[in-house]
Amino acid sequence: MEKNSEKKVVVDGLTLKLLRKDEKWVFPFVTYYQHGLGSPICLELLEYKEDSNGFEPEAVITVNLPGVERNAGCQFIDTNNNGEAVLDWLVLYELGVPTGRYAASGHCMYPEVDFYRSERFMRQKEFCDRHFNFVG
Repeated sequence: MEKNSEKKVVVDGLTLKLLRKDEKWVFPFVTYYQHGLGSPICLELLEYKEDSNGFEPEAVITVNLPGVERNAGCQFIDTNNNGEAVLDWLVLYELGVPTGRYAASGHCMYPEVDFYRSERFMRQKEFCDRHFNFVG
């Protein structure tokens, strides 16, 4: 497991805090899925490209399972496409707290994370809502 590492960059006049993941700098972009009760959380990692001072999609960390019950602020983690280590990465950076619950879909079991129990996630959500998401 890599150590917790961060840096700040200014992109389009906004100061963004980047996190280290798999030898890359990523911005945790908090948005929402269109389907499911309570505006389900979508967490996407955007890779910072220093040469262009911009971003490219890296990975969607969450998986939306609209038919599966979950508490407010909770979402399932896509370990199928991101590996089991992504759960450790979320904990390392204090972005969420595993609930111990899992949801099955197809042949996969997806762990649930409570994002609302993380102060850091809530700050990131507030930042993304203010600057990028159109929430009413």
